[in-house]
Amino acid sequence: MKKQGLYITIIACLLGLSSCSDYLDVAPSDKQTSEQLFASKAGFYAAANGIYDGLSSDALYGKQMTWEAIEIMCQSYSTMKSSTLYKNYAANNYTEIYTAQALSNIWGEAYKLILASNLLIDQIDRQSGLLTNQERDCLKGEMLATRAFLHLDMLRLFGPSPFNGIDQKAIPYNESSNVAALDLLTIKEVGEKIIRDLDEAEKLLSADPIIENGPMMSEPEDGGSVQLRYRQYRFNYYAVIALKARAYLWVNDKENAKAQALRLITDEKVQNMFPAVDPNALLANSSNPDRVFSSEVLLGIYDKDRNNVYTNYFSGSAPSAQMLQPYSAYIVGQYGLFSNMLLGIENSDYRFQSQWEAATGTGATGHNFTKYKEIDRPDATDENSEYYYAKMIPLVRMQEMYYIALEGSSDTNEKVDWYNKARMRRGLPDLNVLNMTPYFTMYWDYGYGNVFLSNEYRREFWGEGQWFYFAKRVDIVGNGIAVGYYSDNGASQALAQYNPQPPLPSGEMK
Repeated sequence: MKKQGLYITIIACLLGLSSCSDYLDVAPSDKQTSEQLFASKAGFYAAANGIYDGLSSDALYGKQMTWEAIEIMCQSYSTMKSSTLYKNYAANNYTEIYTAQALSNIWGEAYKLILASNLLIDQIDRQSGLLTNQERDCLKGEMLATRAFLHLDMLRLFGPSPFNGIDQKAIPYNESSNVAALDLLTIKEVGEKIIRDLDEAEKLLSADPIIENGPMMSEPEDGGSVQLRYRQYRFNYYAVIALKARAYLWVNDKENAKAQALRLITDEKVQNMFPAVDPNALLANSSNPDRVFSSEVLLGIYDKDRNNVYTNYFSGSAPSAQMLQPYSAYIVGQYGLFSNMLLGIENSDYRFQSQWEAATGTGATGHNFTKYKEIDRPDATDENSEYYYAKMIPLVRMQEMYYIALEGSSDTNEKVDWYNKARMRRGLPDLNVLNMTPYFTMYWDYGYGNVFLSNEYRREFWGEGQWFYFAKRVDIVGNGIAVGYYSDNGASQALAQYNPQPPLPSGEMK
């Protein structure tokens, strides 16, 4: 297919995906040629919005890459009554026909959006005067960050574990709008390209209005354009810095990972802009609690169908074949998610109080996950009235920066200090006040530090997919990549090896 023909096909497809939400609303009247599309400023933003809507598709972060497939692959849920697809995910049977097709769809959608980002970057470079300098730089920065972000997640999902070295062959990196088979690069080579793109994105996004005005998660009072607003739903300046920390950590450069994380943690302006969740907006609010802790989210997607997630997959009334529920004792059992090996049950944790509820329904046991449960509208009489976080699925949040600072620290006392600070942000007591710091330091030196951190990742990122990557990257128990989980009868905890590397799908590479 000629490049121009592919260009029109990709852009038209992306525009067809567009939900034209209030937040990202620049809609085409119909499918357009590239010349028509990029004859106006609105066309550039329509193409960008199509890419953002693609990120929220079921094949990517609206489902499989956050709360569904990637969580099932690391045994987050009991699958005794689940569909064959879910059972195969949980058993890491990646070559089974339906599982292989679903994983291939993830890969294909990601690389389609990467190509679309490259095509849009080309058009941004070619345009003359349609976009202001700020609009040009921000939009190009966002697209470079999109490209880097998607490559990083394809590397983390389909590439080998960096635990075994970063010179292993991994995935291709597409930085062109030309259609061609690409060479497989090593983890190190892909990481270098990701960080290069993020460095360039950061420079371009120095014009990002978030730096002066914050996320601006509301309509402009004058009724003007929203394209430089709703910055938590865009690859903004601060999200790019956080992604650099994540990328450096994946290639085992912990020093630079920590340096990037500290740029956000130690910046008072950033802390004020993305404050820790307010328990009054969470625990004291039964009508529309902010269960995703949106004030801390550096980057998320807008999922117009998020209300269906809890109802169809996590509630007690969900069909059994697709219901996703942890093993009966996994949340607050003796060895459960909210049981600390030194402190016992920790049900004062904001995450437990706001994101889990006792299971309901005939024969129900354990807990149901409520992070994405529907919340009330601020104005029940206005169907367009909603808090922006009612449709948010987080992709990058401030809490991760504390965990990265922890891993980047070489001194055990400093690691425990970061661990304590992160936990206090979640309503847990100060370990210093409890006189428990020496015990945690001792156990950390015994080799249990990664177990403590693993549990934090589980609590924090349930339904967001990040624990899969942690378990793939970190030696949790000292003898290779292993996962602690409950057996299907819910009676006991065991360690089981799992396969964190699905085979590479066939597309995009030589």
